[in-house]
Amino acid sequence: MRHLRIWLGTAVSIAFIALLLWRVDGREVLNAVQQVNPLWLLPAGVAFAASIWVRVLRWRTILERAIPVSTSETAEVLIIGCAANNILPARTGEVVRAVLLRRRHGGSMMTALGTIVVERVFDGLILALMLAGTLAYLGSNAILRNVALLAGAAFGGVALVLVALALAPSLTRRLIDAVLSVPPRAIGDPLRAIAARFIDGLTLLGGPKTWAVVAVASASTWLLEAACYWAIGVGFGLSLSPVVFLAVCGAANLTVAVPSTSGSIGPYEYLVVVVVTAFGLGITESTATAYAFGVHAFVLIPVTLVGVLLLWRRDLDLGDLARVESVEAPREMKVAP
Repeated sequence: MRHLRIWLGTAVSIAFIALLLWRVDGREVLNAVQQVNPLWLLPAGVAFAASIWVRVLRWRTILERAIPVSTSETAEVLIIGCAANNILPARTGEVVRAVLLRRRHGGSMMTALGTIVVERVFDGLILALMLAGTLAYLGSNAILRNVALLAGAAFGGVALVLVALALAPSLTRRLIDAVLSVPPRAIGDPLRAIAARFIDGLTLLGGPKTWAVVAVASASTWLLEAACYWAIGVGFGLSLSPVVFLAVCGAANLTVAVPSTSGSIGPYEYLVVVVVTAFGLGITESTATAYAFGVHAFVLIPVTLVGVLLLWRRDLDLGDLARVESVEAPREMKVAP
């Protein structure tokens, strides 16, 4: 199954990249890159670094009820996870984060994964709202409208599950116990243990105050990243309203739900080009493609390099990261509830 996901993701990425490059003039793309004003990369870097820092504080807020982790430690694990997502396929970085947290602080890997699911649900909802709000303000586009509707429905449904867990965790646990009492104990007991730890992570937000803090942090991190996209867009000379970059950020980052290679390469660039050409009068597909690859490289490469450096300091390597899912997950299966 893992190899199937890798091959499917690779095929999807190649298809999207081929579709983009087939429609543009390579010389125009190169010329657009050469015309970039590098001074705008500085404010873009500040905005992106700030978005990462807010993301760190958000995860620490979610974790603090179960795993007391310092801000610096949270930052290190999160950045390593981001680097793994950018290097390894199938969103392996999320598992890497959970495994590193378990190795350093004990507890359950599934509980840690539950906290990451909470993050992802908030991210998906914010990104879908950013895209939908921009479309409502500036006008609709068939591709982008479908992306917003699908993402909103998917993440909204998962959010309702989170609300149910928050309001009635005992009832949810009883329902899971009832379902898992059907299979033989050899199967049901390990699954019940995993479900219990996963729910522990999902219910760590506690009261409305923590929910509000995490929601504000989620909105802030993506608004800061949209500001980064805007600064790079100005550097590329894109004549776009700043509001459009909310849609750029929303559409591009929702592509994590699409099977693709590491870092969502392919679908990410494709949707950036769709947004820029839909709302940018006179902006050619070649210029939009240059911007798409440029902004993606800007948000991928620095955090990946920092993550690899942190891995080197911890004497970890990519082989170790590639094995975490097959080594640590079975160990969780053997833990008694």
